[in-house]
Amino acid sequence: MRELYKKRAKQLFYAYLGLLTLIFLASLVLYPFFKLPLPSKLIIYSVGFVFFFALFSIPLALYLRKKLFPVEMSKDPYWSYTATRRYFWLFVLVSLPFFIAFLIYLIFASLLLLFLGYTLSLVGLLLVKPKEEDVI
Repeated sequence: MRELYKKRAKQLFYAYLGLLTLIFLASLVLYPFFKLPLPSKLIIYSVGFVFFFALFSIPLALYLRKKLFPVEMSKDPYWSYTATRRYFWLFVLVSLPFFIAFLIYLIFASLLLLFLGYTLSLVGLLLVKPKEEDVI
């Protein structure tokens, strides 16, 4: 039972990563329709804003991961639901830089910002990736 859950947790991770990548690639395809000349100050402030969210969300997710895992099968009758819910919300927390960068991209169409948000979120997702010892 536990081995099947570990397989499903990895599938959830790859599905979430695939969703982020799909949104990123769709944004790249639509970039020629949105691009505008942007002042450099706006780009600098936006990059700082995304970095701030990354500095906030990734350490917080790593801290919460230490506190929330491992999930013990013997103590929690709904251990699979609990672990899946925790994984999902950690993934959402870690991908905040990309979502903030995506919202700014929709308004100002800064390709640099979109790349930065995606890269920071990708690094965060790799840091909170499901591990073997998360469910004991």
